[in-house]
Amino acid sequence: MSRKRARTTREFGAPTEDDSPPAALTDSSSALSTRPPRYTAVPPLTTLCSRIFADSFVRLRNNEPVWATVSVYLKSLPDTLLPRLLADLIRVCPTFLKHEFLVTYFFRGPVLAFTGGTGGMPGVNKNTIHALERMPDLRDLELSGFDKIPDTAFAGVLARLPGLKRLVLRGCSLAGPKAVAAAASCPHLQVLNLNYTAATPASLQPVLLACPGLEVLKLAGISNWTDTTFAKMLSPDLALPNLRTLKLARLSISETSLNALLPLCPALRRLDISFTSVKHSLLTSDDVPALEKLSLHLHLHLQPRPPRAPPQAPRPKNARPGRAGRKPAQHRRDRLGDDAHGRGPPQSGAGARGVRRFRKRESGGEYQAQGRAADVRGGGWEEWLNLSGLPALRSWHLVGLAGLVGEPPPRLETLILNHTGIDDEAAPYLAACAELAWLEVAETKMTSDGLFLVLDGCPKLATLGLRSCRGVRVGDRRRFFEAWEEDRARA
Repeated sequence: MSRKRARTTREFGAPTEDDSPPAALTDSSSALSTRPPRYTAVPPLTTLCSRIFADSFVRLRNNEPVWATVSVYLKSLPDTLLPRLLADLIRVCPTFLKHEFLVTYFFRGPVLAFTGGTGGMPGVNKNTIHALERMPDLRDLELSGFDKIPDTAFAGVLARLPGLKRLVLRGCSLAGPKAVAAAASCPHLQVLNLNYTAATPASLQPVLLACPGLEVLKLAGISNWTDTTFAKMLSPDLALPNLRTLKLARLSISETSLNALLPLCPALRRLDISFTSVKHSLLTSDDVPALEKLSLHLHLHLQPRPPRAPPQAPRPKNARPGRAGRKPAQHRRDRLGDDAHGRGPPQSGAGARGVRRFRKRESGGEYQAQGRAADVRGGGWEEWLNLSGLPALRSWHLVGLAGLVGEPPPRLETLILNHTGIDDEAAPYLAACAELAWLEVAETKMTSDGLFLVLDGCPKLATLGLRSCRGVRVGDRRRFFEAWEEDRARA
């Protein structure tokens, strides 16, 4: 998802960059192959000017006579244009954005977003964080991936920003109890993202008590959160009446903590408890709100490929006529649950249909989704589907993405198939998803030939994840779109 889209269509609980581990915690070889998205309309003039300025920034900055004039215009830009311009500068030349430049030209207005980590802004330091107190009108602050800035630096500035409504400290690994406690000085907070920080449950309790309007709370990937420490966040006076999105992924908590917290969140609609120690289904509990989306990591069971039906067998009900060599439609009904991680149909505005309920039974220490099995069928999903981490998943499991005669075309925009057993036989099914914009097939058996076919059928595809994809040359994994253009030119 592009940065612009993430900011302008910020649907509660929708997958964003905030949901992924920061770059510092992942393999540097996992960089994605990308290309600019294709536009169906002319961008606004302000957007075009911002891109041109960012592309020319280094040349303008190194020409002192020209910069003397340009800097005057830069200081007079409306506050509403600064976030767009800063995002373009971070994209083009983050290493040229020094502390003095940022403070001089961008420390005004209600919105500010800095990105650290690999490929981020090395010019941002603790003095830059301290200087944020010059922005009394700040309402939206995002500081992601700054793993060397101490806890006291964040704490000192947050105590002086009482008007904050959105605070993101994702990946700031030293932001801990002092910074979190200081956030209690921001009673108007609606969004709080502490993913991959050093926050503690005890320090978070005052924040939750002071911010009754909190709507989004993200606490993924924080170490040392257990049922025992989690209890320190709870209080007899605690209530979260407006909380709609809660992310607790990668915490060492069990259903004990959830049973105590969920009754306090009557408005909860989106819950992420992936990679936790939760083992028992909460879907049938009377204390669970009417969820629209549930994300949880399960050990799911995939049946082996069913044998072809004998000639005298009746034709499968959903088989597509006139397609020789196609496997019978029965094989779509593999036990995939509602998706690989029990996420249910991805939600998209009016298209949301709620979490599809399913039963779980314990067998040999693993949990198998059973009851109604979900067809992997493009017309039945909305925009986002994650089937990663299922080694038993094969290409023929994806045949439903091609749809059936008379069905609408697939609407998938994001499809994640990392660490599955698919190969080039999946290419025609993936190519049928003409709306696809993001595809990840890391650690699969797909090759360049199959992926070329996918690109031929997916003109909107802008991001492709090929980490450890051995069928693609290492030198092409980060520039696969260029490799595809070269192959097409040779054809």
